[in-house]
Amino acid sequence: MKRASIVAAVAMAALTLAGCAATATGTKVSAMTTSSVPVPLEAKAPDGSTLVVVRYPAMVETDARDIYYDAYLNHAIDGKLSKRASDNPDAMNIADSTIIKSNYFALSLYKELAQRLPDHSVLLSPHAVSLDNDGALTSKPMTGAESVATVLTVDFSTYSFPDPDRMMKGEPLTFGDLITPLIVVHTDHRAAAPTRGVLLSSNDLMGHAAGSAERDIKGFLAAMQSGQLEVEPAKLHFISYITGEQTGQLKTSPLSLAGPENVAQSYPLEKVVLDRAALSQLNAEDAGNVDPLANVFSSGLADRIVDLLNDVDTNKAAMMSRAAAVSNFDPNLGALSLVGMEDPDYQSRIRYAERLLDAERKYLSVQSLRMYDGIHNGEVGVQMRDLLSAERDVLDQRRKLAQQQNMATAAAIASVVAAGVAVSESGNNVSMSEYILADALRSAAILATSKAIMLNRESKAVGANYLASIVPALEEQTSVQVNLIESNETITAIRFEDLREKLQTLYAEKQRAVDTIATSCGYSHDGADLIGKWQGVCADGRAAGPGVGVVQYDDGRAFEYFGEAKNGQPHGTGYLIEHSPSGSTAIEGNFASGKPDGIVMLSAAGVPDQLRIYKNGVDTGAAPSGAIAPTLFSASSDETG
Repeated sequence: MKRASIVAAVAMAALTLAGCAATATGTKVSAMTTSSVPVPLEAKAPDGSTLVVVRYPAMVETDARDIYYDAYLNHAIDGKLSKRASDNPDAMNIADSTIIKSNYFALSLYKELAQRLPDHSVLLSPHAVSLDNDGALTSKPMTGAESVATVLTVDFSTYSFPDPDRMMKGEPLTFGDLITPLIVVHTDHRAAAPTRGVLLSSNDLMGHAAGSAERDIKGFLAAMQSGQLEVEPAKLHFISYITGEQTGQLKTSPLSLAGPENVAQSYPLEKVVLDRAALSQLNAEDAGNVDPLANVFSSGLADRIVDLLNDVDTNKAAMMSRAAAVSNFDPNLGALSLVGMEDPDYQSRIRYAERLLDAERKYLSVQSLRMYDGIHNGEVGVQMRDLLSAERDVLDQRRKLAQQQNMATAAAIASVVAAGVAVSESGNNVSMSEYILADALRSAAILATSKAIMLNRESKAVGANYLASIVPALEEQTSVQVNLIESNETITAIRFEDLREKLQTLYAEKQRAVDTIATSCGYSHDGADLIGKWQGVCADGRAAGPGVGVVQYDDGRAFEYFGEAKNGQPHGTGYLIEHSPSGSTAIEGNFASGKPDGIVMLSAAGVPDQLRIYKNGVDTGAAPSGAIAPTLFSASSDETG
């Protein structure tokens, strides 16, 4: 009986040692690359807009640092922190490493998208993590990239679990040859009403992406009620997560190239093993051309983004941000651009404005390329590659240590079990040699983790050089050619704000006032009291022509309508989106006296778009095969380039 107890004790010691022998591992085949089939780009960006903006956390402002640390630790992903992690300075170093690595690896996705999409159609938008006017944590764009009309935005960041005691175990980790990506792919909610614009998201960010989309919609409705078309860019979805903002609900499906329509795709949390062959070349002379993330993740994500671009209605996706951008040149023209007009005077002015918007896009594209070059090929890039190489070496040592631990543990078990009777007779439960072995192995494990923490501290030092690397890109004199209708102009500017001011002056000098004026007036989607607000053509204080209208009700419902109006309500071809606490739906087609009438396209969550027949606002059944719903959103005429 005593011998059985000894053997049990030894077995328990073996389990403990095996636990010490665990090390950080990951998947060699990311879900993002599984069944990823490259597809040619078919989508075209509307004139004056771009296709993709890549957003990512690039730095933390000094006054926001402590609040950022607290938020990062208080909202850890996929696990609970040990008691000592909350006040451990090494946990803060891990939070710092998330920023600099997000900044570096986002460039891989930018490069892959730039290879697949037309020139000047991918922009970088680095964010500074900062405090808002109320002292709450937020993020703000460091460039003008998000002031340009765009079809898709991609939030990218990396993640590491902020507990130094667990960084070499099963929790999410970005260290050495491992990376845990967090992503959200989002479009304007007008292009994907049932998902409120969320197309693809990391599972852990999905609720916060949905909540952010709801806040964006409420922000737009409030802006419209105040007579504004433009809203502030949303904070990064990762920052919304760690600040614990209110979440929302969406219908979702697993990541798939042929999943159900009108649902948001969910990307699982994973640790991806970086390309080991590429990692081994990080110290080579041409290391700037080495990308250890491309083949294992970012190439597959770029393929999926191209697929999403092909599926989305690019005109609906860009129309609101494009209208806001047009308003910077001509406030009266912005709302009219949502629907368009056949009037020659309008057509001339909007084409002129689109040329100026293209100049802005090209300027920001050059700026993005310079940022990429400044980070990837500059001092920060060299430091990052040195850091990754050093981390990889530590992780390799840790894995060798784990293997040695397991071998030593197996040998120890065999020797103790073989000598079980002798141990029993001596009265000892385990031998002193076993204690020494366990202590030595644990000490070695702690040493490897300590080295890892030191490298995380080094990543903070790399981040300190970030601003020095991108300031030249943000403040370098740039000339853009503006291909105007009657002439070509060369505009030179040091900052984006300077460029926009010069373009506004050019517009004012070259264009006369449009005859049809967009103003604010009353609107109702159902013919009731004019409690809503219309931005567009008005008559007698009511919507009367092309424009956009919104109305909100006390029960939480809200409607937004784009199209033709008469007597203050939808009348003619239009696009109506209904928002309610349970979700959003859209109807596109013909309207008469505020109600859908005729063949319409109905979009709802979880089901494919359906062609239906409405009569005086009542759904009477499916439309016949081959039927077409009237639409305001024809295909774009020119490819972005």
